[in-house]
Amino acid sequence: MNRLFSASHQRILSRSAAAVVLSMGVLAMNVVQASPATKAQVDRITAAMNESLGASGVKVLSVEKVDYIDGLFEVVVNHSGSKKIVYTNASGSHMILGDLMESKSMSNLTEAKMDKLNAINFEKDLPVNLALKTVHGNGARKIAVFEDPNCGYCKRFRKEALSKLQDTTVYTFVFPVLGKDSLDKAQKVMCADNKAKMWDDWMMNDQAPSGKADCNPPINDLVALGRSMGVSGTPTIFFQDGTRASGAIPASELNRRVALASRPK
Repeated sequence: MNRLFSASHQRILSRSAAAVVLSMGVLAMNVVQASPATKAQVDRITAAMNESLGASGVKVLSVEKVDYIDGLFEVVVNHSGSKKIVYTNASGSHMILGDLMESKSMSNLTEAKMDKLNAINFEKDLPVNLALKTVHGNGARKIAVFEDPNCGYCKRFRKEALSKLQDTTVYTFVFPVLGKDSLDKAQKVMCADNKAKMWDDWMMNDQAPSGKADCNPPINDLVALGRSMGVSGTPTIFFQDGTRASGAIPASELNRRVALASRPK
């Protein structure tokens, strides 16, 4: 995954806490839902964040008060086309990078908010004409995955989880971002007569892509698509309801998410 900030900025940020733990059961008795951030607070925090992180290409998109924690603010930022969440105090002088958890249920509130921020329209936002298409069973359910040909996690995910889906159409978007060899392999795959087969032969059976790579494949379009959708690491999975997941999630979790996303609303 790409890092959010440069090394110099990371040194000045506090990473001492991996998570901000919120005890809803205790705090909810005494603290009501936070009122919206005032314009003055938003302006102050935005200016502070942009000043300290602007050189890293980070831009503040929104500032909101965090419910149940007095003086804590959620800041959504854009970094290299990807949305991230950081937390700060009212002056913007200190930041926390990590996940906000609800301690009673251990629900990941940061992850839930990121799902909403990064939600897509599966049918409208994914140009499936650029994808490698594989149909399992009747193909009624749908899933999209961005993979780099030299991504070890992608290979494991495809072998252990993706290939075992039932009644699902899998759209694979080749996303060669790990170097020149990834680009070379991607070009050969995208120029093949049977692109999906060559991809599986490599990802699952280590049969290196072969043949020509001079068909002017849409590699730039594929990389631009992934960047525009905030894909910063592989594999990244998009489900039919617009939600996403990152990393080689287990087969059980993949099946659960695919089934949930395909349910009629």
